[in-house]
Amino acid sequence: MDPAVTFRDPDLQQIAPEDQQGKGRVDKLVQVVRRDGTPAWVLIHVEIQSQREVIFAERMFCYHARIFDRERLPVVSLAVLGDDDPAWLPASFTYELWGCALELRFPTVKLLTLDTATLERTQNPFATLTLLHRDAQETRGNPPERLRRKVARYRALLRQRYDADDVRALFRFMEQLLRLDPEHAQQARATMRQVEVEETGMDTFVTSFEEIGRAEGRLEGQREMLMRLLSHKFGPIPAAHQARIATLSPEAMLALSEALLDFTLLDDLTAWLDQSGSTPGA
Repeated sequence: MDPAVTFRDPDLQQIAPEDQQGKGRVDKLVQVVRRDGTPAWVLIHVEIQSQREVIFAERMFCYHARIFDRERLPVVSLAVLGDDDPAWLPASFTYELWGCALELRFPTVKLLTLDTATLERTQNPFATLTLLHRDAQETRGNPPERLRRKVARYRALLRQRYDADDVRALFRFMEQLLRLDPEHAQQARATMRQVEVEETGMDTFVTSFEEIGRAEGRLEGQREMLMRLLSHKFGPIPAAHQARIATLSPEAMLALSEALLDFTLLDDLTAWLDQSGSTPGA
């Protein structure tokens, strides 16, 4: 790891302890040294936002101010917008009253507007992550098209000639984003196994597809247990809530299992899902 780069994520709990669950959190805090070698520390605060939020710019300012107040170092706030609304482009927070004015301007990257052809030609793994994110957005509610894109993206991933560890990491990300129902998932695994043989000459280059199946089974069991606990507490769970819970990662399901001990109303579950940023068919 570059000694000039220090990830400060544990400090976020102290900077914004009330916001470290769900979507209302500072995503990354990194401490870096200037490229020219100047011995000055700069804190980089990165927010990744996957859906439109009215107070997003205000929240950017609040975190920026808190980090500066705590560290007394220059802070660069950056926003990565992963939503699907092309008209939403927050880039500043400002107010003025009685001659007193304040403004924070922050650079943003809108994933929706990045050129697909350019991303596909780029060797940077973050380009692949962006393409997978776009595939997930554009194939909601369309399992056949999601299956087609997943297989095509897997072939392209193998052709990028990343090392095996990077391919495995990207593959896990793809499995999380481009989730499929059991029938389409089985088709995807069979086709991707053939693609792996065609592109690498091996059928275990990335991981064992049998192990993937077992992992999916464990995840489904975890989800079923969570639904039983929720049903026991609240009665029948609305279909919309079930669809949102189905999109949760294993880590998020564990967090929900712990949080539901404090729930008293179904509205508490709704609020938790809203805060987590879960969306049906993601």
